[in-house]
Amino acid sequence: MDIQFIKLSPTQNMTILVESPVPRELHKEVAQELMKYDGVFAEQVGFIEAPEHNPDAWGRLQMMGGEFCGNATMSLAAVLAMGREIPDGRPVDVPLEVSGLDGIINVDLTLQGHEAHCSVEMPRPEKIEQLTLHLKGEDYQINVVTLEGITHIIVDVDLVSGDKAIFAERALREWKSNFSAEALGLILYDRVRNFIKPLIYVESTDSFVWERGCGSGSAALGAYLAHKAQGTVGVDIAQPGGVITVMSGYKPDRTMKTVISGNVKLVARGVAYL
Repeated sequence: MDIQFIKLSPTQNMTILVESPVPRELHKEVAQELMKYDGVFAEQVGFIEAPEHNPDAWGRLQMMGGEFCGNATMSLAAVLAMGREIPDGRPVDVPLEVSGLDGIINVDLTLQGHEAHCSVEMPRPEKIEQLTLHLKGEDYQINVVTLEGITHIIVDVDLVSGDKAIFAERALREWKSNFSAEALGLILYDRVRNFIKPLIYVESTDSFVWERGCGSGSAALGAYLAHKAQGTVGVDIAQPGGVITVMSGYKPDRTMKTVISGNVKLVARGVAYL
């Protein structure tokens, strides 16, 4: 099978977008092959499709597990804007359909060569709560932000002794059965450095990936911080691949608006032979 693909780097959250038409029942298999070290190699795969419900959308992003991904959404918006030859520096609003969400999501961006600076309003949290979960005889107070399409567990690194990466992998494997979501993230959060290290599990592909940049995880943290402050917060969230900026405003009982901003770089186009 020959697969036309585009590879992008949104905050080094390496993303493959598949241009070739692929039946959804084959998405899992194709994505797993593309993500391999001896394949195209990336952290995630999305499939470019025609809009299903709204003809005003420029296109549809169908993620490999049917989940929602903010970084991949910004990546597709950048690709479509480049394809329409939008002039560098001209602001443009790109409407998209995206898996894991109902309706249209809009990405605001400006192009500069093979890069784009993008901002997107993220889904409003369905729930923000504090839970106590257990792991190997220890209790952990965690904060959970449930978004449409993905749920994030936020763990303060000060609560974790020993190797934090080993803890995160064990915890996510143990705790994932407590949640019903297309994708589940565990965000190791360092409050002092305002730094996160995100581990993502996608149920349909049974994959665990340490992401170098996580859009939905950044949005979840921003929403949690706004909820905690009972107000509006603006924060630059550092992560292994760079910085994602989050603005989140809160009103009683819900986070009203959360916007993430970051850069997307076009890395390569080509054909993968599977």
